[in-house]
Amino acid sequence: MLNAWAREASLALPDGRPLSFVEPPPRRLSALAYERRIAEGAEIVTRSGSLHDFCNALAWLLFPRAKAALNAMHVDALHSRQPQGRGSVRDAATLLDESGVLFACVDAKLLERWHAHAWREAFWDAREADALPARALVIGHGLLAKCVAPFRAVTAKALVLPCAAVDLPPESPELSAALDAVAAAHLAALGPGLSPRTLLPLPIAALPGWDTERLGLRLFDDVTVFRSRRSRNRPSADLVLR
Repeated sequence: MLNAWAREASLALPDGRPLSFVEPPPRRLSALAYERRIAEGAEIVTRSGSLHDFCNALAWLLFPRAKAALNAMHVDALHSRQPQGRGSVRDAATLLDESGVLFACVDAKLLERWHAHAWREAFWDAREADALPARALVIGHGLLAKCVAPFRAVTAKALVLPCAAVDLPPESPELSAALDAVAAAHLAALGPGLSPRTLLPLPIAALPGWDTERLGLRLFDDVTVFRSRRSRNRPSADLVLR
C-alpha cells in the first residue's frame, strides 16, 4: 500500500531516484546504517504493523524534500572528523525527525513572547480572535504517532520557517508541499548551524484546534506543561521532549 502511494506521488530523492519502502533485514540496522540505506539505496526500512514506521512513511510522502535534507545531514556526519559522534546537527535532525513541527511565522511579537515562554500571550491572545499569525504542520513521525491518542503534555520541537502564514495555501496537500519546500531550503541554509537550540519547545495543545480537552484559557495554567523560561546556568528541563 505504501509503495503504491509512493509511486502515485512520484516519491523520490532530490537526484530523482524513486524511493521505496522495504521490510527490515534480519539484523537490526544502526541509526546511520538506516540513513545510509536511504541515501545510497533509496530504500526506507519500514516494519509492517508498526504505527511509528507507518507515520514515518506518511511524513516522507508529505515532506519528501525536508525528510531528504534531514537524511543528508545524518549521512554527511560519516564524512566528519568524528563519524561515530552524533554532534549537534545530528541531534537536532533527530529531534525534528521524531518530534518536529514545521511552524511558519514571521510575526516578531509572537516569536518574542514564545522565546520568553510567555505562553498565554503568545498563543492565546491571537488564538481567541482566531487570528494566530502562523501555520503549523507535524513532520515528526514520533509526534504524529502520539497524536493518535494525544494528551496535554505532548511537546514538539518547532522549526520556525521564515514565511508569512497569510502567503501559504489554506489546506493540504498544497500547504504541506509549500512548507516542505521552505523547510528544505531553510535546513540547507542552516547547514552546520542547525542545533537543538534552533528548535523551540511547543506544547501542541497551545495551537488552535489542538486542545483536545477544550480547556481554553485554563489550559495555560498548567505550569508543568507551559513552563517558565529558566536561566542559562540552570538545567533546561523545559527543553526535554516528553
